[in-house]
Formats: sequence, C-alpha cells, structure tokens
Amino acid sequence: MKKILKKSMLIFLLLIVTTGCGIKANPVSIKQPANDYRMLIKNMEAVSSDDAVILKWNFQDVALVIDFIRIEKSEVGSAGNECKDCPRTFENIFEIPVKGTIMDSRVLNPISYKDKEVVKGKTYNYRLILCDEEGVCQEVSKAEVNYE
Repeated sequence: MKKILKKSMLIFLLLIVTTGCGIKANPVSIKQPANDYRMLIKNMEAVSSDDAVILKWNFQDVALVIDFIRIEKSEVGSAGNECKDCPRTFENIFEIPVKGTIMDSRVLNPISYKDKEVVKGKTYNYRLILCDEEGVCQEVSKAEVNYE
C-alpha cells in the first residue's frame, strides 16, 4: 500500500512540475482602435455586372489615420461557408493604400473595385477592413450580392 501511495505521489509531483502553474508569458494588451472607423465608409454596395461584381462605397478619413483598406470576400456554399446564415470565412482579395494617395484627404472619395473572380449563380459576401497607421484593423462594412 505504501509503494502505491509513493508511486502515486511521485506521478502527481511529476505532473505538477512538468505542467507548471499555467503562466506562460507576461500578459499582452490587445490593440483596440481608439476610434470607431465605421463612419468612414458610407453607402457600400455590391452590384452584379456583365463580367464582374462591382463594389462601390464612399470613403472619408477626416483624421487622416487610415493606412489601407482591405477587401475580403466569402462565397456562400464554399468550404466553411456551407449555409447562408452560418458564420463566414473570408479571404483577402485586395488592399487599397490610402496614405500618400489621392484618398488621403478630407473630402468624400467615391471608390470602386471590380472583382472578376466570380461565377454566375453564386452568392458572394464582401467586407471592408480599415487598418490604421498603428496596424490596428477594424471591420467597417459588408455587402452581399447574388451574381447573375
């Protein structure tokens, strides 16, 4: 009985020593945008055209903090997106630089993007992600289109 108890204690001590206390590193703060960037994008829409889906929106960065706009796409029915109401998996399809371009201004800029990687009869979801100069990104707008 004592041998079993000693072996059990030894195993227990080994488990404690090898697993540690659970602290693996110092805590790291998660960067949160100081501002809500959703108001920088207005009137986003996705429109089906002859050979592409055209995304259109208005962009105004009054504070001049946005570094680039990322466009992401999800196809309903593709792997990870089987049902229409399920959470989506998106892929990055394009990035539009803002700093140092014509969009780096205080006026409302109409922007469009043409996605030719589409198939007739499929439904696509698009979203815009704004990333600031500190590398903090925030989803700001979504649009869905059934490409006909």
